Amino acid sequence: QALFHSNFALRTNFLAMPPALKRSAASHIVDDSGAKRAKKARVEGQYAQFSGRSIPEPKLHRSRTSGTRTLKAISWNVAGLRTFLQKRGADLKSVIKHEKPTVLGFLEHKLQAGKQLDEAVATLKSLLPEYEVHPSAFSCSLAKKGYSGVALIWRKDARPQPLVTKKQLENGSTEGRTLCMEFPTCYLVLTYVPNSGDKLQRLKERINHWDPRLRQYLQRLARHKPVVLLGDLNVAHRDVDIWNLESPHVAKSASTTPEERASFAKLLAAGFVDGFAHVHPNAKGAFTYWSIRAGNRKPNRGLRLDYIVVSEALASGRGRVKLFDAFHLPSYAPAGDHCPVGVSLQIS
Repeated sequence: QALFHSNFALRTNFLAMPPALKRSAASHIVDDSGAKRAKKARVEGQYAQFSGRSIPEPKLHRSRTSGTRTLKAISWNVAGLRTFLQKRGADLKSVIKHEKPTVLGFLEHKLQAGKQLDEAVATLKSLLPEYEVHPSAFSCSLAKKGYSGVALIWRKDARPQPLVTKKQLENGSTEGRTLCMEFPTCYLVLTYVPNSGDKLQRLKERINHWDPRLRQYLQRLARHKPVVLLGDLNVAHRDVDIWNLESPHVAKSASTTPEERASFAKLLAAGFVDGFAHVHPNAKGAFTYWSIRAGNRKPNRGLRLDYIVVSEALASGRGRVKLFDAFHLPSYAPAGDHCPVGVSLQIS
């Protein structure tokens, strides 16, 4: 009788679970005899039909403003800014030339304060003379060398000039993961969310500490002004954001665990909107990360890990500031890894 009640409660909870968690839990339900019950059906991903073939990349419409005031921000995980500037300075200048962002954020710059930071600042000033580049707008990891780090630069003609502050959400020594830029009309938060690790060694920290702190921080900001969150959030939220959902290892891999995906859903339930999904609700194959080691860029086998998340008011069009566009720039990741992502706001 105890076993019956236990399994009845388990099945009841199972029915109330989000789809992502149901798939993970399904293999652990037992029958009344205590025997493990096999899955009824294998999960089929959004791209199973392209097995052995390339996944088509979508051609997405880009909204352009004319005669209106806009704020455009781009975030780019560069996996080491020193090497990036040495080898891909031309790509950086191309992004600036064609997109003309008000703000550009670098993620995972891996710089240490001192000589490394000073040299990178000098190089950026030389490459992008029209941008303000301040050492104070670089957040560096103190937890370990050559790790993490985020930075913001902005146009010199931005009026008024924004205020940049550092925010620590992680436990222990700072890993340099979060910056907040304040404009008169909104907050812009740049963050590089911790990866849960190959063995999911940081998963509990991520779910129990980092994600709740980020939600609470954004909610506090949103009480005063609309908020835009940009960055590598290290989660593929929807099934359509994962190229190989049907693979058995996906639910046990960093960024695609049911726990991480459900935690991101809590952020959206807290008053925020996935900006790219809002602007492009039917887009498929729109990834922002491809494994270089697996050679996944050419066949477009990727994950969507980089996001533009906005306050509900920005997405609904209420108020002075409105979400106008959310976009990916996959052509700037020809070999894989992360591509830049961005947002355009219309200000009335």
